[in-house]
Order: sequence, then structure tokens, then C-alpha cells
Amino acid sequence: MSFIATQQRWDTFLSKIKDRFHEVLSKTEEALPLLFEATDFETTTFLNAWTGIYSQARDLASKIEDTWFEKVEETFLDLDLEYDSKKFVQERTKGFQLQHELHQELKSYEVRIFADAAKKLVTQVKETLSKDFSCTQCQAKLPVKDNFFRSYYATCDYCQTVNTFEPGTKARNVEHFAINALGEEAALQHHLEYENLKFQNYLADRDIFSKDELLIPYRKYIEAFLKKRIEIIPDYQERYEKDLTAKMSFVIDY
Repeated sequence: MSFIATQQRWDTFLSKIKDRFHEVLSKTEEALPLLFEATDFETTTFLNAWTGIYSQARDLASKIEDTWFEKVEETFLDLDLEYDSKKFVQERTKGFQLQHELHQELKSYEVRIFADAAKKLVTQVKETLSKDFSCTQCQAKLPVKDNFFRSYYATCDYCQTVNTFEPGTKARNVEHFAINALGEEAALQHHLEYENLKFQNYLADRDIFSKDELLIPYRKYIEAFLKKRIEIIPDYQERYEKDLTAKMSFVIDY
């Protein structure tokens, strides 16, 4: 088989992987939000459904590297008469670049769909809580704050009675899901930058970017995530430095 024929087969394979990957995400775009609403915004069902979709999409992208090492690389290397190291590297880079782009796209998609779900969930829970939050003295309806994850005092405008708002079990269960999703949304740009730098090192098989250089976008990612969390629940400000140190220590050790 000639170099051109092998190259064409490789291109066809990459194109099919890309098309199939987008097909999976396209179907998810339609089905997952409907599932979330049909289950009354039940997060466990949502997470389980996404886990299966994520694995399918991730496996498709990973097939590029697996296929290269299992079949394609050897086929190109066997073409002694037509073998050109520059062309060989270009074909390898083509595949690995696509795989990286699909991984980045999957991350971006995951963050977006989780953030959209979180916003719908927060709105729905707030509406539910608003129906039940009334003044204990005159029964007037009281507004529920956007930050309803913590107990707070609310003074009735009509009789001046001080009421205690309790978020309840459902609101507290929403907290972890919503905070993580919205934090990831706020920090996505820095996460993608960090992964891009790591990929450049991987592609070159050497440290183009040092550990210190890699830590710059990663720290921005963690800072943006934690600051968004504080924006939603100010109580987290007290543990900001502790959480930042812990998350940075994890990636430094890694």
C-alpha cells in the first residue's frame, strides 16, 4: 500500500471518529435536558445518564491514539521506500491534535450542559421554596433570596416580624451540584488553557512548558472556581485560602 493510500485511510478513520463524536453529543443535546425535566430535576439520574454519554464520547476520542499505535504507526513505518520522517510526524500530529480537540470539546460541552442544568435546578427550587416561605405572624408571602443555600433572617414588610428562612433538604442537596457546575463554567477558559499547554508537552515528548508555567493557568482555574463559589455562597470565603492550597498541592504533587 502506498503512502497516499495509507494516508487516505487514516484521514477517513479520523473523519468517521469526528462525525460519530458529534453525533453522540448532538443526541445528548436533545435528550438530556428532557430527561432532567421529566425526572423533576433529579440530579442522580442526570449524572448517571451523563456518565454513560461521557464514556462513549471519551472512548471514541481515545480510539484515535489506540488505533495509531496498534495499526497505523506500523503501517507507515513499513513504507520504507516512501517513508519520510516529516510526513510521518505530520500524520501522527494530525491524529493526536484531533483527539485533543475532541477532549477539549467534550470538556466544554460537559461544563455547559451541567451549568445549564444547575441554573434550571436553582430556579425550580427557588420557585418551590417561594411558595412555602410566608410570615409566621401575618402569613404574607416573603421573597426568597437568590442565595438560598443557607439559613437567614427575613423581616416581614407588613408586620415587621423577623422570620427565619430554612433552605431544607432539597435546597441543601442542590448546593453541591449547582456550585460545582457554575464554578466550572466560570473557570472553563483557564482549564482549557492548562490542558492546551499540557498537550504541547505531550506532543513534543518534552517539557516545552515548565511545571511553573503549567501552574499559572491551573491556579487561575482554581481561583476562578473558588471565587464563583464564594459569589454564590459567601460563607466559603472563610476557607478560600485553605481550599486553594489544597487544590494546588494536589496538582503540584501530581
